[in-house]
Amino acid sequence: MTSFYSLSALTPSSAVRARGIAYRSAGHEFSVIVPGTVSAVTWTEYGTVITVAARRAALRRGFVPIPLAIRRAIDRLVPDRLEVADRLSFRQLGVWARENQVPAVLFAEEIPADWFTDGALASYDIVVHNSRTEESSPARTAENKAAAIPQGVDIEIFTPLRHNPALRDRSGAELVVVCAAPLTVAGAMSSALEATRRLAAQGHDVHLVVVGDGPLRSRLERSASGLPVLFLSAQDLSLAERAEVFATADFALVTMGGTAGHGLALEALASGTPVIASGPAQHPIDFCFGGGLSTDSDPAHIANAIVSLAMNSVESRRLAARQSSLPFDAMPLNRAMIALHESLE
Repeated sequence: MTSFYSLSALTPSSAVRARGIAYRSAGHEFSVIVPGTVSAVTWTEYGTVITVAARRAALRRGFVPIPLAIRRAIDRLVPDRLEVADRLSFRQLGVWARENQVPAVLFAEEIPADWFTDGALASYDIVVHNSRTEESSPARTAENKAAAIPQGVDIEIFTPLRHNPALRDRSGAELVVVCAAPLTVAGAMSSALEATRRLAAQGHDVHLVVVGDGPLRSRLERSASGLPVLFLSAQDLSLAERAEVFATADFALVTMGGTAGHGLALEALASGTPVIASGPAQHPIDFCFGGGLSTDSDPAHIANAIVSLAMNSVESRRLAARQSSLPFDAMPLNRAMIALHESLE
């Protein structure tokens, strides 16, 4: 169950998709329930995607679920295991799992600590948290249920080998920058646009590729008028196509913090693309020299960081980026998740 709270969940994250591929490779079936405007069922390389119609709330709130529709979808699936990453329905889904005697796993990073109650935790068999944020994790309230499995990236899907010269040549620019984020206030895409404006004003031949969906797209497109910016829908890209976009760019901007920002940074690094992280990093990454920089959200500082990294040779900075991602290889982490599920009775 993905988040009905965050607009970034309009499409399953690449981490969820990569986990689905790993589950299927191990012989399991994988289904993911996402919010949308129209109910639908789609079969993909990583599993079955079930879209549950939900009503829009305020733009910053994303979607509000229809609990009955979600329960009906789960009832039809008859799952052997339940994974929950949704702050709006984790309580109800935990009750469903307990009543139906289905082992359930909760991803703590998606659930704010102050929303937690002992009653809610009691319905889950395991609370998975990122060991790098263990001190602030809600799982600290139930040590016997906590499982530390850090966030990772599939380094076989996201790889420098997906670099596509033909795709790059379409921009005609010397410097291609990609920024992937939900097109919401939290996504902070405006800072990437302003950094591009500054680089262009300084005479740099730059092209920005925006990958994302959300309610602010029209507003951001108006803000980007006259700038060398291309908007791509994250929903329209397969996992391989997303990896190709990352691997083809010279640099990647990460404009948001938290788990989502950390995941985006890892995707870029694994693709051999240095990262400029400007969001409030909650999951620090040790960049190899030339593989990335952390800065504040000031567009001038972001632009300066890009210029600074560009002074390194292409080969050295791409190698440094890839090496920075290797400690986060998701393959052993996905195997740990499979072993966790298989251990539950």
